Amino acid sequence: MQQVKGVVARGKGQPVELTTINVPDPGPGEALVQVQACGVCHTDLHYREGGINDDF
Repeated sequence: MQQVKGVVARGKGQPVELTTINVPDPGPGEALVQVQACGVCHTDLHYREGGINDDF
């Protein structure tokens, strides 16, 4: 198991937080991928801010 840093939104309208996330070792047929960067589109932000009525 590895620990990584991640930015997490726990609910609509909640602030994002930098937290440590446990990532289990990959199992048979799985791969562990190192992510260098990640983008967030405007629809993601609109959803997190409550502009889209659906479960978070």
